[in-house]
Amino acid sequence: MKKEQLKDSIRRFGFVDPVILNSHPTRKNIVLGGHFRIEAAKDLGYTEVPAIYLKIASPKREKELNLRLNRNTGEWDFEKLKSFDMDFLLKTGFDDGDLSAIWDDALETEDDHFDIDAAVEKIKKAKAKTGDIYAIGGHRIICGDSTDSSVLKRLVGKQRIDMLYSDPPYNIDLDYGSGISTKGKYGGKTDDRKSDDDYRVFLRAALSNGLSVCKPDCHIFTYCDQKYIGMLQALYPELGVDFKRVALWIKNNFNMTPQVAFNKSYEPVIYGTRGKPYLSPRTQNLTEILNKEISNGNRTIDDILDLFDIWLCKRLPAQDYEHPTAKNPALHERPLRRCTKLGDTVLDLFGGSGSTLVAAHQMKRTCFIVEWDPVFVDVILQRFEAAFGIAPTLLRS
Repeated sequence: MKKEQLKDSIRRFGFVDPVILNSHPTRKNIVLGGHFRIEAAKDLGYTEVPAIYLKIASPKREKELNLRLNRNTGEWDFEKLKSFDMDFLLKTGFDDGDLSAIWDDALETEDDHFDIDAAVEKIKKAKAKTGDIYAIGGHRIICGDSTDSSVLKRLVGKQRIDMLYSDPPYNIDLDYGSGISTKGKYGGKTDDRKSDDDYRVFLRAALSNGLSVCKPDCHIFTYCDQKYIGMLQALYPELGVDFKRVALWIKNNFNMTPQVAFNKSYEPVIYGTRGKPYLSPRTQNLTEILNKEISNGNRTIDDILDLFDIWLCKRLPAQDYEHPTAKNPALHERPLRRCTKLGDTVLDLFGGSGSTLVAAHQMKRTCFIVEWDPVFVDVILQRFEAAFGIAPTLLRS
């Protein structure tokens, strides 16, 4: 209710809803409920209003009651509300849709500036072992094979996923042990030289396993090389996924390929849905574009750019990443904002350097990650701890 509406109601019916005050000696006359009504009464010339007194000694309980009362009446200072812990607000009656409406404009990804190359070089022998599950900052990571259904079951348990977000090996004849940097091998164990038939079997197994732990209504994003756009478009319906769009990540630099007439400066992501998953009402009927390089920071400009299914995002130079298809965390912000709400779950079947995890944490989503390579499990854990000061806990070995 807006103030003018409230004032009109008071004019017509009088002050029929008492304010609530604290009567405890250490918290005397602190307003627990009715700030908005008091402002309206002052505007109307009231010098006295009816009040109910409650004796509450604990500031924490006082705060909780204040939130619950305002939750029921809709009286908010949204900037102050953003200072509260999200888990605390969930306990006081908010749902994740309410919180997304409050926070999503304020939340954004920031580059963590983690030196992935240096981290990889320092790992002489990975601490992580196949089968290990780690908890970190409310998220979970397993070192294992995403084509193995038992791996997904161990990672997710009874939880169900809102968005399946995967960046598999591109099958473009790269040795993931040496990456595409100029600094040589790091000792990884992933190879990228499958036949097309074998690659299709690989993708189908991984996506099928991922979907088996997703909610009936979910979003599906899969990055790929342009060669395999058609393969994924055909594969989605086989898995019960409605193909929706091929979005393009337009990169600010690219790898030179002298033997080809045109250099590739984009990577496709194949988007589909199962059922009728959540879409942010703030960007209804819009597809997404991601570009923090060409925006001046004005949300209006960002909203105009949202009309396109092209994502423009800075790509760090190849020599900065030993992992061949590593992504900037900023790339993941708009899919997370558009297709999930606060507290929703995201599953990344190929964790890589951990950028999905970094973005999900900054956007207050919960991330589950599968990563095959123990070296990169170590990198992901180190990266998260460096960014957020939260150490991992080994749950199962």
